[in-house]
Amino acid sequence: MTFATTYSYSDREIFDLKTLLEAIRFIIANSVLAFIFLFLIVEEFEWAIFSAREGIRDNVIDKTSWNINTLI
Repeated sequence: MTFATTYSYSDREIFDLKTLLEAIRFIIANSVLAFIFLFLIVEEFEWAIFSAREGIRDNVIDKTSWNINTLI
């Protein structure tokens, strides 16, 4: 390989606008997903506490991929 065909990393700026926008988009999208997942976890724990307090015995068979028992 000659010097003319190699890529020099000093030619590319690390903090350009495109990279910054991709990072912001990544953070926002994952924050929304984390909030949804947190809400589902809180709802699952809230139902467990409520049903134990009220003595409700539901026999629910949940075979979905996002079931809290299969995730943890």
